[in-house]
Amino acid sequence: MEALDQGADIFGIDISPEMINILKDKLPEKEYYRIQIQDICTFNLERKFDLIIAPFRVFMHLLTVDEQLKALDTVFEHLNPGGNFIFDLFIPNLKMLHEGLNHVKDFDGEYEPGKKLIRYTSMHADLVNQISHITFKLVWDEDSIEKTEEWKTDLRFFFRYEIEHLVAQSKLKLVDIFGDFEEGELNKNSKEFIVICEKQD
Repeated sequence: MEALDQGADIFGIDISPEMINILKDKLPEKEYYRIQIQDICTFNLERKFDLIIAPFRVFMHLLTVDEQLKALDTVFEHLNPGGNFIFDLFIPNLKMLHEGLNHVKDFDGEYEPGKKLIRYTSMHADLVNQISHITFKLVWDEDSIEKTEEWKTDLRFFFRYEIEHLVAQSKLKLVDIFGDFEEGELNKNSKEFIVICEKQD
């Protein structure tokens, strides 16, 4: 909303109808045309952009090389010449991947004022196929009743030169990989890959 309020001509897609509905609750109805339920591998917005971003590790949900290349090339088709594609990935924590996680509390706060939310995370990794199998358990207050729900997802983890080779197979060109959101150098202390790609003429 902030970018839109400041005049950005911004559009968004998500594969989840539930997430689209949450976004619609935050937008005036006249702006609904800006958001659609579409897949990053196959989306078609019939327009081109100077910048496309896939934040919050969206790319880690693409488990196969085929899906990853389809996404990169679909983004390429939606960029203006000289346009950029930026996406972020976790840098693999090798100790965590080896040992896994077992019911670790990683969030304890409120989802609305006065309404508590706790999240527990469990994870075991398939090291050969580079996939983390993750289970989130949510515990929250709703009308003074404690509720729980589990959600499972798989995430692909990537290494630096794998990213470079992957982009090299696509139509995009790799500009840089930073180690944080402030364009810091990628080094042993980095926790994030911030990948900058470009559609060159």
